[in-house]
Amino acid sequence: MSWFDWVHSGDTEAGKKSSARKTFEQTVALDGDSREMRALRIRQAVRIRVVMDKVFVAGTKSWAGYEESRMIAIAGGEDVPPAPAATEDTCYQTVNTVNGQTMAYIPIEFAAQVFELGVRYQKGEIDGLLAVNSCQDIANDLGDLLKLDLYAVQPILPLNFLLEQNSEIDDNVD
Repeated sequence: MSWFDWVHSGDTEAGKKSSARKTFEQTVALDGDSREMRALRIRQAVRIRVVMDKVFVAGTKSWAGYEESRMIAIAGGEDVPPAPAATEDTCYQTVNTVNGQTMAYIPIEFAAQVFELGVRYQKGEIDGLLAVNSCQDIANDLGDLLKLDLYAVQPILPLNFLLEQNSEIDDNVD
């Protein structure tokens, strides 16, 4: 990869993140109840579900990796690394749409809660049902931001893969 391509790919990634955040914020700020606004809100809600699923899985995987790093550090007499936590990058996840892949976003306060649920699930502190219910509470808060209650609809139903035997994350949104 040339230097120009590397710089350009970084700009593209930053641009995608900026666009995802802007789309989320604009959707939250929508005022009114037209058919188009409803479609935008519901599309955003479905993308949020995928982001929540991916952030939860990132939490589970980060704890598994942390446990290994911690054991190695202890065995080697080194300092234990800090426990995993959500970062600003955690807020942005790639989702599949009918038009290809796109970036979607949830604010850090929500991403951090979902990530922590993933960590707690991996540690065995909570079971799948409690993880789903807790994540649903977070999804309901996001749904309130999107004003989904106007439609008596709650399309943000995260972690369904935990309820289904041998299921994988469904990252298709549109």
